[in-house]
Amino acid sequence: MLARCLLDKCDYDEALSEARRALSDARRLGDEKALAPCIRGLARIRLELGHVPEVLALQAQMGERLETEPDPREAWIFARALIASGRREEGEALLLRGAESVAASGWEEILARGLCQRELGFIERAARTVTQAEKLAFDGDGVEPEILVALGEIYFEAYGEVHETRSLLYSPGELFREALELDPENQGALLGLFRLYRFNWRRTRNTPSEFLGRLLGPRPDCIAGKIAEVSGALDDGDLPTARAGLVRLQDLAPGRRDVIVEKAALAWVEHRRDDAQAWIDELLATDPTDSGPEREIGKHLLELYRFAEGLRFLERSVERDGGDHRAWTELGRAQANTGDEDSARRSLQKAVDLAQGRRNAWRDNTLLVLERMEKVQVDYPTEALTFAWRADAAPIYEVYLEDFYRSAREELSARYGYTPGPARIEVFRRWEDFSVRSTGFQGYPALGVCFGPVVTAVSPLSELRGSFSWARTSYHEFTHVIHLGLSHNRCPRWITEGLATWEEGVKNPAWWRNLRRDLVDARANGRIFAIRRLNAAFRGPRVIFAYYQGGLLCKMMIEKHGFSPMVRMLEAFDRGADLDGVLAEIFDATPEEIDAEFERFVDREIAGLAIEPRWSRGHTLSLRFRLSRRPPEGPPKELRTWADDWCRVARGIHLQGDRVGAEEAMRLAELVGELPPRGLFLRAEFALADEEPGAAKNLFRRGFERGGEDYRARMALAALELSAGDRRKAEEQYLQAQKDFPGFPDSYFSAELRLAELLEEDGELDRANEMRRIWLGYNAGNYPVRIDVAEWLDELGRYEESVELWQEGNEVDPFRRHLHYRWGQAFHALGRFEEAEREFRVGLLVTPELDGDVQQADAEGLSMVDVLDLTEMSEEDLQELSPQELKKRLTEALRARYGENPEAAGGGAWLARYHAEEPLLHGWQALCFIELGRMDEARAALEAALDIDGKCVPALEAEKRLTE
Repeated sequence: MLARCLLDKCDYDEALSEARRALSDARRLGDEKALAPCIRGLARIRLELGHVPEVLALQAQMGERLETEPDPREAWIFARALIASGRREEGEALLLRGAESVAASGWEEILARGLCQRELGFIERAARTVTQAEKLAFDGDGVEPEILVALGEIYFEAYGEVHETRSLLYSPGELFREALELDPENQGALLGLFRLYRFNWRRTRNTPSEFLGRLLGPRPDCIAGKIAEVSGALDDGDLPTARAGLVRLQDLAPGRRDVIVEKAALAWVEHRRDDAQAWIDELLATDPTDSGPEREIGKHLLELYRFAEGLRFLERSVERDGGDHRAWTELGRAQANTGDEDSARRSLQKAVDLAQGRRNAWRDNTLLVLERMEKVQVDYPTEALTFAWRADAAPIYEVYLEDFYRSAREELSARYGYTPGPARIEVFRRWEDFSVRSTGFQGYPALGVCFGPVVTAVSPLSELRGSFSWARTSYHEFTHVIHLGLSHNRCPRWITEGLATWEEGVKNPAWWRNLRRDLVDARANGRIFAIRRLNAAFRGPRVIFAYYQGGLLCKMMIEKHGFSPMVRMLEAFDRGADLDGVLAEIFDATPEEIDAEFERFVDREIAGLAIEPRWSRGHTLSLRFRLSRRPPEGPPKELRTWADDWCRVARGIHLQGDRVGAEEAMRLAELVGELPPRGLFLRAEFALADEEPGAAKNLFRRGFERGGEDYRARMALAALELSAGDRRKAEEQYLQAQKDFPGFPDSYFSAELRLAELLEEDGELDRANEMRRIWLGYNAGNYPVRIDVAEWLDELGRYEESVELWQEGNEVDPFRRHLHYRWGQAFHALGRFEEAEREFRVGLLVTPELDGDVQQADAEGLSMVDVLDLTEMSEEDLQELSPQELKKRLTEALRARYGENPEAAGGGAWLARYHAEEPLLHGWQALCFIELGRMDEARAALEAALDIDGKCVPALEAEKRLTE
């Protein structure tokens, strides 16, 4: 019993010593009843340490009891030792005897029988058996954590996180958490949650590292925990952690096969190919049929986006054991992400067939999407690029996407001095399909993913249409084709994502991701990622911020050192250097020094912004419990700081929905005098909530008089002034808000756009549109505002400027007839007739079923009042939504209110305009053909126009010119 407790505490030397002593005492005393449990206990410790020969020697001491009807606990231990030694058939035979044993009576024996059944693949039988053990334990001393963990692992294997009613009823996560309620340090439960959260990035309640920290904190030498740590670090590219973990594992359990596999994987990642192969050969010499080593090394390489390398390992893995469904799953992933989707479908289907009913959310979801792609997408091959998209959109894509990607390829190849091989670009109409194809799960918040030779991208026709720039996404992803090719996919993800994000801003300053408010929050709450941990952030809920931070890191490095060191970084990673080595070689700095420099850089980036951070729950609690409830006895400056900190606490508590707690925090702040400005602003918000606009206005003004400055406070005061009819004062507040945070990303809470509405109502159209242009300089994904400004520029005859905005509108949504009509007219006015003819031709290709104005223009022209009414949300809650989330909610609300008929929502006017522009497009096309000397085409175009509308003005003009 003492040895078992020591084993649970991971004190292996003492556990081994006590187990030996117990066995020696049993033999010395001739206690036959205690002999078998003592042998079993010692064998369990030896097996944990990887002492397989010693375990087999203990097995020999068990005599014939293992040959007939063994205790399932002994079968479970000794069978695994036999398999680890290469005696697979003997081990599986012993597992079968344990699985079929009817001699088991206590819950521990029945649990072991279930474990034997699971190891043999009898999942349903194992679940029933472990449930039987659970009932037996419950009827005795109560529920045992060990049983809950075993049941959780069975359900995880059986249902694989598939989101279905049955799987939700059998949640492994809930079982693991229940086990932790009984035993807060339970190894199996913490490891189960770690694996669960690593597998399914949609689980965001905790991070995988939290569970691992809870496991290794009190037990730093836990072998299973160290193996999980090494494995996760390898997947994240954190090689120093992987190396350190393996050094310790080499001391603790050098003979374990899973430890040797991780050593081989690290060696391969570090380009020590001979060492890696030697360890693989050592494992295969023991068991030539074991597909596990090559499967696990291949899986690590896939996690590192080294798909071509991983593919080779996985091909060998399925050759070694054609019945390994997990290897077939990983092979399918490697094939899909190297562009061989036909083979991927076959491999994933093979995995399904071999899994004997086991579900796997990634595999099942991906297979469904690959099958749907085969049915609904068509391939469009070009010389270096192959596109996959839906046939109905192909005529538009062929004009714009092909040219855009080709130009990006040429431009980026020249900059990096590297020309990539062929690439495949897959464009998805459904955002969920993109997410599943890219990650295996729905809900991935990005718009594009690059696997190297394969790029996945959200279509401008998706549910998010009109709210993002497909061109920015395309440019970002194709930079990855260069980066991953140049480094052979051996570069940490934050660097490739960061470089791609930086490249966006170089291509178009408006393409810089407008996450400045998130940056303010992260800095204030201490949530800037350390560079060593940034790679892991791409697996978590803050993945979009990880993109942004990576881009800012690259911006900082390039501003200080120039661009060429970034290419040298890619080359250094390709040679096998790790992060520490690369930073030392290129920048003569450690990761920690880069972190400190980056914090200073962030402070400069946000220095001009004035907006209260959204204080996190953790930061608020930490500050709250650090602060004394009594004012300090110190100079006035110290008293002001104390009061200001309590106002920060008040804001943070308020964000958690606790007004009473916030009021109490402000009461404490008032003990030293009038509230600081941030406290006055919060009290003004409370006055607004209490429908006391006069009091709110006075509090906001007092906060500004006391030197406070805050974007949200200025916007609130502007709205109050406007509702009171004082338009001049409202304008003053909007102008100051615009200085506080230019280009605020929420279009419904933007100072520039609110002021533009005010100015336009007052007849100041030019000033209104100049305000809109300022906002557009920060926000690349908005369609309607761009089009409004482009039309204004056209009316002023400023065509050189308008064609740029029409192009940017096209880079958001090219499926708009009106856009191409007006863009073509602007080109024609500039004498750019070939480009004008292209736009008139494309306008004719846009069908009403795909036309964005016909389908959703009314959702884009809504006022704030309309938006609040449709979403049934408060203005404050509305600000927390991303543009994509808001767009999705509005579309769903309009559909719920008006059904699928766009005319019911006012879409009839847009449809009428769509049809009215058809003859005009033909007529203007005829005029372009005349300018280009293509007279036969001009005649055909004008005839087409006049057939539709005999009074079509541009067609009649073309006819006149042809007869002159």
